Amino acid sequence: MDQPYSVIADWLSKFHTWPESIQALWLIALPVTVLGVTWIVMRGLRETVAAWRRGGEGRLVVGAVEDAQGRLLVYWDREARILGSAPSLPLAIKEDLI
Repeated sequence: MDQPYSVIADWLSKFHTWPESIQALWLIALPVTVLGVTWIVMRGLRETVAAWRRGGEGRLVVGAVEDAQGRLLVYWDREARILGSAPSLPLAIKEDLI
């Protein structure tokens, strides 16, 4: 009975024939990738736990708009708050906000 095909076994059987520079790149890339993915997952968990511990203190910014007096209003949880004077913003950004 034949053994089933294994991608990992095939890769390992050819690994020793590659140039040393390519082997070194693989030996460095794999642990760096594992560390990077672990860091991203742990950062997400940390932010999730921090948000859960804060309760409802964090607020989601819903939008920003310029009113008739030229003030920039930012909406948090269905409340408008005055952020500042809108004329200091570039015209392109002001048009995108409206």
